[in-house]
Amino acid sequence: MKYASVSFLWTELMCKCGCGNRFIQKEAIDKLQKTRDIMQAPLIINSAARCPLHNVKVGGAPRSQHRATRATPSTAFDISLHGLNKEDLIEAAKFAGFKGFGINYNSFLHVDNRKFSAVW
Repeated sequence: MKYASVSFLWTELMCKCGCGNRFIQKEAIDKLQKTRDIMQAPLIINSAARCPLHNVKVGGAPRSQHRATRATPSTAFDISLHGLNKEDLIEAAKFAGFKGFGINYNSFLHVDNRKFSAVW
């Protein structure tokens, strides 16, 4: 299967190290698609699934929402802000159901499908 959703290819979401890891929670992909539909604009994904080794290499937290294994799929996406209004993207992602938000970055917004609200 080439597409993870209507608008996103697996190549956009899989681990950037080239290992092919694409263990991503289906519910998170659905929320990403809903966010894109609300924005009515393409979303560029800087980071989604990360295999455990790549997560370490990029300095990800040991329990990062990006860390992806078969048992614990990734729930996170770092969405480029290029050409997008950050506040509009935050509101769209909230409406889509994301609960985790990393907003203190200049070039991207982190969203994740954790069970509780968290903002940093």
